[in-house]
Amino acid sequence: MTSRTTFDKLIERHGRVEIPVIQRDYAQGRADQHIVRDDFLKSLHDALCLPREDPTLPLDLDFVYGSIVNGSFQPLDGQQRLTTLFLLHWYLAWVDGSSEDLRTRIVTSGRSRFSYEVRPSSRDFINAFANYIPVISAGECEDIAGMITDQPWYFRSWRFDPTIRAALSMLDRMHEVFRKTSGLYARLIDETAPAITFQLLDLEHFDLSDDLYIKMNARGKPLTPFETFKARFERHLENQFKDAPPDLCNGTPLADFFSHRIDTRWSDFFWPFRDKKTATFDDAMMNLLRAVIMVTRDPEAAATSLDLADIRSMARASSYTWFHDRGWLDQEMVLALITLLERWSAGAETFCRYLPDTRHLDEQALFQDILTKPTSLTFQQLAQLAGYAQFLVHSPGEIDSNAFDAWMRVVSNLATNTDYNRPEDLRRSFAGLRDLTPWMNDILNHLASSDGDVRGFSREQVAEERIKAHLIGFGDGWPERLDRAERHTYFRGQIGFLLRCCGLKLGEVDAEIERLDAATANELVEPFEHYLACASQMFDDLVKHPKGSGRLWESALLAVGDFLPNVGRNRSLLNTSSDEAWGWKRLLRNAAAGGRSSQVLKDLWDQLEDPGSYAADLGGVLESASEIDPWREAILATPSVYDYGTYRMMRFSEDGGIYLLRKTQMNGRHAELFTYCLYDSLASDMKPDGFSTSYYEATSTDDEPGLCFTRDFKGAEITFYLTLYQAPNQYQFYLAEPMTEEGDLQEALAEFGFEEDEDGYWTMFGELKQLRPRVEELAEALKEKDQKV
Repeated sequence: MTSRTTFDKLIERHGRVEIPVIQRDYAQGRADQHIVRDDFLKSLHDALCLPREDPTLPLDLDFVYGSIVNGSFQPLDGQQRLTTLFLLHWYLAWVDGSSEDLRTRIVTSGRSRFSYEVRPSSRDFINAFANYIPVISAGECEDIAGMITDQPWYFRSWRFDPTIRAALSMLDRMHEVFRKTSGLYARLIDETAPAITFQLLDLEHFDLSDDLYIKMNARGKPLTPFETFKARFERHLENQFKDAPPDLCNGTPLADFFSHRIDTRWSDFFWPFRDKKTATFDDAMMNLLRAVIMVTRDPEAAATSLDLADIRSMARASSYTWFHDRGWLDQEMVLALITLLERWSAGAETFCRYLPDTRHLDEQALFQDILTKPTSLTFQQLAQLAGYAQFLVHSPGEIDSNAFDAWMRVVSNLATNTDYNRPEDLRRSFAGLRDLTPWMNDILNHLASSDGDVRGFSREQVAEERIKAHLIGFGDGWPERLDRAERHTYFRGQIGFLLRCCGLKLGEVDAEIERLDAATANELVEPFEHYLACASQMFDDLVKHPKGSGRLWESALLAVGDFLPNVGRNRSLLNTSSDEAWGWKRLLRNAAAGGRSSQVLKDLWDQLEDPGSYAADLGGVLESASEIDPWREAILATPSVYDYGTYRMMRFSEDGGIYLLRKTQMNGRHAELFTYCLYDSLASDMKPDGFSTSYYEATSTDDEPGLCFTRDFKGAEITFYLTLYQAPNQYQFYLAEPMTEEGDLQEALAEFGFEEDEDGYWTMFGELKQLRPRVEELAEALKEKDQKV
């Protein structure tokens, strides 16, 4: 909202005017600004000396933009003019002997209502100056600046403050312009016919100090979020590493180093990643800040989990105040930020990499994700970034790419194969990584030692990494062998199930490491290679040919045993497209831990000869399978079961019923396994006898799904249902429509063995294998009766 007002009314209206820390120093009084200063003072002088009724009044000083922040009006534009008006009010009040009147207007509880927060010294000077009433008159004073600097409240150190120097210079010049005037203070505060006004544009709900979107200069150029942050961050850096700046600063004070680098080398580095529309990289830089803040939180601090949640929830880069007030701009964060920028910008190429390849981490891809979508970084990525930054920060000098590669292999394996459900899980991983800092350059030997345990990650994956580190230490092809296994695109470093198949117990890792000598390791080579070949082919087929050779693997595995993992109250037929609990990755993790899936996998793979005969071997497994659970037999005979639900979930109810779920719960659509399999086999078979089949899916536990049979009989439509009656194998076959049957239909039902129950339904009961032929016989009987005239 825009309104015309005066300096006095601005103070009265808002109570307090505060020049925020983000603003620059007062410059209008500087010597190099003498032309602007003198022209402005002349305009003020001429306006104040005009009669109240002069039609050219008031002198309008154009727009002053600002908003209320923490109860104070903070100017966005107009700082220089407002400061000059503040000084003019003080000076003219002194000239006219009205200093006490002015103090009642601009001082409250000894504190100036016009405040300068740009520097602490500026703020303290303004407070003291607003309360100061010279003991001599203006006419007796020859040197205002000298008079003020001679006061006991004036600190000698203030002479270095550019705002204070400029204010004293302006007062000296005002003394030259206004010293022979009188009565102008009254004109300055005149409410009815003001001589000097400005247009106040009150930008409501505008966080001036932190989100300074508009910087009013000659072109009205916006001040970007990073420019806002940078202005305050550089001052913050003056207190970081004050006694001993980091080695990478080469002895230069940290604030100076950052300021110079961000305007030169780092700017060149960020330029290829700029926003093409705005030609700035500010958003990218702020996003990097957020990512670095996340991975440098103290993992032992109770607040870290909340901090991680807060940072990840921010839709856009936030402000200096947001970061600073939460203590996020600490030494750990500053050191990591500067180190990463120095490392990445060190080479001639756009982005300097330090890993030999992208097997364990694609550095530039992660960097791109940081710049473009920091809030979408997964917990796994953040754990990887934490380990990555930790190595670069705590490895002075040249980076040993082989040691770095070994480190990132372990970090990525641990992070990728750990379940993260909340920030607290990530905090624990950060703690585990920090524990490993002393051994980063020799991580494998440390993991293989008796002190090699790691907290904060999946226990099974930690055990796996320790055993693999021990095997790698033997050489003899194990480094290459394990690397080949880990490189499989589906395993992604998680191969504990192979170690388990070879007889290694991950749950007893210290004992296994002690037992596993070079000779024992050599005995593992042949079984490991066999299980790796089986697993590689199996998961290649599952991923690439899910309904072809992949389905053959699924069927053979199910024929060997019940391998389905529990997912809450459900069991899952698994899929390869998800890392969730219903994915094959979870099965492999369970197998590594020694779950029942471990034995089923091993039993299947032990029946296979070599990759060239896998298809024939799997076919033989299916043909020779015996003593298979009825539900497994039903699925093996009905491949469409695999395509029933989004997540391939099954619910084994407490009373023995088995249901297929469209999603994950029984209050969604679901089918009863055996009637659904029967529906699949009868869908086309019944049509010649006049029955059309469909399946009724239930949507609650109070309703029972089942198979529907419908046909015309004597000109009317009749419908039968076949549903589970009493688990596990008692089914009912009943006439649903019409409820009242007469004549030939009633006669046929009675002859066929249906009995009318207490609810009026004609029903027969039995096991499904007994009812199936009866359904077919009924179809034929009704067909014959329908054809009789």
